[in-house]
Amino acid sequence: CIRDRFEAIKAHELSAATEQLKSLKIKKIIPQGSIVTKGQNIVWFETEDVDKQIKDARTNLRLSELTLGDEEFAYEQFNKIQKLDREAADRTLKKAKQSYDNFVQFDQQREVESAQFNLTNAKASLENVMEELKQLEQMYKEDDLTEESEEIVLKRAKQSVENAKFRLRGTEISTARSLKQAIPRSEIENEVALTRAQLAHAKATRDLDTAQQREQIEIGKKRDKFKEEQADFAELQEERRKLVLKAPAAGVAFHGKLNRGKVSDKPSTLAEGSTATSDQVLLTIATLGKLQIRVDLQEKDLSHVSVGTKGKVTVTAYPDRQVTATVKSVSAVPYAGTKFDAVLAVKLPKSDLPVYPGMSCSIEFALAEDGEDAGDGKDAED
Repeated sequence: CIRDRFEAIKAHELSAATEQLKSLKIKKIIPQGSIVTKGQNIVWFETEDVDKQIKDARTNLRLSELTLGDEEFAYEQFNKIQKLDREAADRTLKKAKQSYDNFVQFDQQREVESAQFNLTNAKASLENVMEELKQLEQMYKEDDLTEESEEIVLKRAKQSVENAKFRLRGTEISTARSLKQAIPRSEIENEVALTRAQLAHAKATRDLDTAQQREQIEIGKKRDKFKEEQADFAELQEERRKLVLKAPAAGVAFHGKLNRGKVSDKPSTLAEGSTATSDQVLLTIATLGKLQIRVDLQEKDLSHVSVGTKGKVTVTAYPDRQVTATVKSVSAVPYAGTKFDAVLAVKLPKSDLPVYPGMSCSIEFALAEDGEDAGDGKDAED
């Protein structure tokens, strides 16, 4: 003979199940063992602390909204400044390209031509003063007498020739330096300037792009955070409207959780004024009507009890009342120590003597005779 209990085939565990409200104070809870109907109010919570929390959350949300507004304005300003900085970087690069193109296409050749022209002009100047000197000497040679004034003119002409020769030598040196040193150096300097401008533009563009992406990420995070705060506030308001728990189905109400269909041996601590967490199981609603029997089997019982085995059930509260039950499942491994879980299907006839979940019973299994099967293996449940 094994003693155990009836349990509901369906049971509903109820908790506040709130995300924002972590701790709740019970204002009222129905007594243990109450018979409830679907949709009936069964737990009421205090709302004063919750209303204060909602008020504070509303204030914080408004502050967050103002802060986000400032951030959005700053982001808008940032984008405008970014546009100006990009345009400035583009102008700087364009200016460097124009300078380089001007040098390559016009200035370089102009400097070569200018150096050559200066040399040609210096040679022509020397030739001119030499020709003037030659003519003066020829003219004065034909005269028998050379006046003092004529000597002075001749002297000046000779001096002009020397000056022209000196200038020519200087022009030859400067022209050679321009063609071999200054102009090639200017070409290199212009190439370097263009390369530096290109590198600076690439860096400025990269820095601007990185800053843009960083700002986009930051403003995105702030927008998401504000949306989360809005969602949390909406959830808090919704949870405020759910501070009364309703029965999800008709049945018997038990305080706390049922352990394998059994009520805790300790008295319930849930009462007016007690505190509960959001995920704490406050009530278990065990549905009425179809019941099953939860049995703890010892390992030695397994050779006699298997799926399909039948047994006679005596309700402890009504010892004269017996019904038949059939084993519908037996666990393959122990759930605790040497205890194995077994579930029996039972059909209770209609009677004025109700059987509720949690009520105890005793079961006597019919042992199989030699060569006889212990049961037909069919489920006896409706």
